[in-house]
Amino acid sequence: MAGPVTGAEGTPATTPSVDVSSHGPVAVVRVSNPPLNLLTSQLRGDLHRIADAIRDDRSVRAVVLTGAGERAFSVGSDIREFPVDAAAGRRRAQHEHACYDAIAGLPQPVVAALTGHVLGGGLELALACDLRVADAGARLGLPEVKLGVFPSGGGTSRLPRLIAPSQAKRLMLLGETVDAERAAALGLVDEVAPAGTAEDVALQLAGRIAQLPAMAVQAIKRAVDHGLAHGARAGQELEAELIAGLFGTADAQEGVRAFLDSRPPRFAHR
Repeated sequence: MAGPVTGAEGTPATTPSVDVSSHGPVAVVRVSNPPLNLLTSQLRGDLHRIADAIRDDRSVRAVVLTGAGERAFSVGSDIREFPVDAAAGRRRAQHEHACYDAIAGLPQPVVAALTGHVLGGGLELALACDLRVADAGARLGLPEVKLGVFPSGGGTSRLPRLIAPSQAKRLMLLGETVDAERAAALGLVDEVAPAGTAEDVALQLAGRIAQLPAMAVQAIKRAVDHGLAHGARAGQELEAELIAGLFGTADAQEGVRAFLDSRPPRFAHR
């Protein structure tokens, strides 16, 4: 049953431009700024606040991030908000980074459901997610260079960590867009869904993740991200710390008992 996700104090974590609903343990966050879901400064602020609310909601074990309508997940920034001086440009970039970092920093895995145009800041938002499911008709790209700027919302750092650096540079230097199949071949998306089903496929994927023990799932995400950001040695140190805390949990003990008893485990997410 779908319903609202609430923040730490029980208030609905939803705004006029970002809708949040729950599908069991999966929160669906929907950017809604029709017709192309432009990412305004206000909308990014709303996304940041909603991420903060979801972070503290223990009933949410996975997240699907998508856009309203079929034309676009998001075509990125509203260029009418582009700054005209260096100080304002720096503040804008920092505001973008804070929003996308809040999504990337969620302890729960985030699955992006990508439909239609996924461009500029919209693709940078998708890059902040853990997994990406693209509709067969989706088009993805970072065309900022054609406006005399570049992907400054984390695109130059996140994209080369996801796909080959030379391919990332090509996409950004030429401002090229690619279709869903090419995006999958590059490693930019994890799955291509039949036309009109990206959100359903993303929900199924998130639902499968949410059924697995939450503490182990979140430890995997944290360890991978830490190792990528700080190197293999730091990643291994965190692995040791996290696994030490997991062995004594109820879910780890249940998993072992279920394996030895040849039965499905009944995880309590604790």
